[in-house]
Amino acid sequence: MDVTPERTPSMVADPPAVDTPTVSQLLLETYGVAARLTELRSERDRNFLAGTDLVVKVSNSGDDAGQIAMECAAMQHVEAVAPDLPIPRLLPTTAGEPIATLEAADGRIHQVRVITVLPGADADLTALPSWFAAEFGTVCAEFARALQGFGHPAAYRKLDWDPRLVVDLAGYVESVPGESRRTQLRDLLERFAGLDDATRGLPASVLHGDLTLSNVLIGDGRITGVIDFGDMHHTARVCDLAISLTSLLRESADLWGDARQFLDAYQRVLPLDPAEVELIGELVLARSAASILISAWRAPLYPDNEEYLTSLVAGSWRILDEWAALTDLADRFHHLCGTSRVTTVADPTLLPRRRAALGGDLSPLFYREPLQVVRAAGAWVSTADGRRYLDAYNNVPVVGHAHPAVVQAISRQAAVLNLNSRYLHPHAVELAERLVATMPDGLDTCVFVNSGSEANDLAWRMARIAAGRSGVLVADLAYHGVSEATAAWSTNTYPPSARPAHVGIFEAPRLSADGEQPTGADARERVRAGYDELRRAGHEVALLAVDSVFSSAGILTPGDDFMRGLQAEVREAGGLFLADEVQAGFGRGGRNLWRFLDFGLTPDFVTLGKPMGNGHPVAALITRREIAERFAAVDEFFSTFAGNPVSCVAALTVLDVIEEQGLVARSGEIGDLLRAGLAELGTPARGQGLIVGVELPNAPDFAERLREYGVLVGTTGPGGGVLKIRPPLIWSATEVEYFIAAFQKARDRWT
Repeated sequence: MDVTPERTPSMVADPPAVDTPTVSQLLLETYGVAARLTELRSERDRNFLAGTDLVVKVSNSGDDAGQIAMECAAMQHVEAVAPDLPIPRLLPTTAGEPIATLEAADGRIHQVRVITVLPGADADLTALPSWFAAEFGTVCAEFARALQGFGHPAAYRKLDWDPRLVVDLAGYVESVPGESRRTQLRDLLERFAGLDDATRGLPASVLHGDLTLSNVLIGDGRITGVIDFGDMHHTARVCDLAISLTSLLRESADLWGDARQFLDAYQRVLPLDPAEVELIGELVLARSAASILISAWRAPLYPDNEEYLTSLVAGSWRILDEWAALTDLADRFHHLCGTSRVTTVADPTLLPRRRAALGGDLSPLFYREPLQVVRAAGAWVSTADGRRYLDAYNNVPVVGHAHPAVVQAISRQAAVLNLNSRYLHPHAVELAERLVATMPDGLDTCVFVNSGSEANDLAWRMARIAAGRSGVLVADLAYHGVSEATAAWSTNTYPPSARPAHVGIFEAPRLSADGEQPTGADARERVRAGYDELRRAGHEVALLAVDSVFSSAGILTPGDDFMRGLQAEVREAGGLFLADEVQAGFGRGGRNLWRFLDFGLTPDFVTLGKPMGNGHPVAALITRREIAERFAAVDEFFSTFAGNPVSCVAALTVLDVIEEQGLVARSGEIGDLLRAGLAELGTPARGQGLIVGVELPNAPDFAERLREYGVLVGTTGPGGGVLKIRPPLIWSATEVEYFIAAFQKARDRWT
């Protein structure tokens, strides 16, 4: 059997037949350099140290001119785009050319380059220090990044060392000593048959191809040099990574520990795709097998260089022995790289496990048959059974699920810094400035928290100190949070008999029997009734808190005078006014960024919730400086990670998207279109912008029907009798059309 067809030419041709005097003469005549030469180790080329500052590289005759030109161009490219990377510099000939030629004694023509010497010791001949694995991962990633923009026609070549093509070395299995070892290799080569195809869709570019310990120099506690671009070729990025990682692991006493350090550092520079991580283990094994097979092929051909040619064998076998039999090899790499937690697989055990671990009825799920959601994008949510649902309910992803700009902003900042807000950082300052700029005059102080509940809770602490009182007024059906304080305000979550004495209520602005809106005078009367109740219980009103869309009361749209009446009456009574914009804010009302502005209000507190970060846990309280200062004089507020750089950049990006896409006006337009579509079906709807309520008999059952037709909604109001339609603001006419069609099908089936 012929085992050498289509081999890499430089792996077949003998090393250059040149001697020191010949190279010395060329160096003097062509480069104008007189120096003493010392031959260096090499597998396929001939390399000489010229004095102490230069290396003369005489390339194998199997390397064509295009390949050498590519190496020179790549070195110049890296020098230009990443000048801090430690690579040699090319010394041009006296004629200014990067390459010279030399005829050897056997008549072959070889290309010659002269490059600068870098400091440091060969990493493969040195005991590796503890810092090396991480530093090596960083340098490998930085090289891959630097070469992303480089291309060359000579890069599309086949190399015997390529782990994707290890099956092409099958003919050398018989040269490996020991039948058990040969059997092991045969089995592995069958396993590796699909590697080439598996990498075709992965990120790829022209890469170093041999960034291994033998081509790395170390010294002074760092990597001081990367040399030898001779194996450059176009390949999958993960193949280049695996080549480097394999080289490290051959010398490792802790394979998984060093792999973790290498990959952690690599991903700080270049995060990996899950599909790449899936193949790391297989490619490391394939590269190890290739090292063994190439050694079995070449060592007998060059017995004088046998020690060098067989130096990788023992380490390669150790990798194969420890990892080849692992059935969870890919899973382990996913855990190391953080790519193991995204799943799209249906899990029938999930519901009982959730009930057991998360308290059963303490944390209920939507729908009689709960949905296992696996991904979402824009206005659509996908489940593990392959269905796709229009999201008409979730307000938190205000600019759409997994908005790419928000995801990118979070990811990039998380890769750089995430720390508490007691350190200076520009994101928190910019976000506070932008939020305050959207508020009426006087609302000049921003405090970051992690949720709307925390924002309302802090406002309550401030209000009690600023007003010197202990009572709060809220709507008769309201929701303001889950802390002890705000749960007491959330009158829709408990029976009237359980309402604490310091919580008074006012009647929400429902239409009268003849369809009339309550007036400002009605609002004042309702507030007075509420604080009369508080006084009887021994409390004076410190704060009136209102969700400006009255979501829990069934989604109500009061007139301006009613809302102004609430604000005026509580202030006249010595209390403060809070606009809870957790559900209503960020343009949902379709007129202004904040719903309270529609009514011409000037609150003492404005609270914002997690839509602020499109779901990232960030929220805010906006208040007046004098209120904050009175609070600070007697108390302190600090939330460890509120206002951290990642949360703040998420919120800044949400504001950017809302502004750039005109989502405030769009919310109004699309909301009008939605209500008009429902009206055409004979279904009256209330609300403003993209928060819409539809009162229906048995609304929870109708929500189940809509789910069957591919739409997710919620219910609210007394007895859950109102459909709550509160989608991401990026809805368009297309989503409205889909919703109306599904609504009509559900209604027709209902009737």
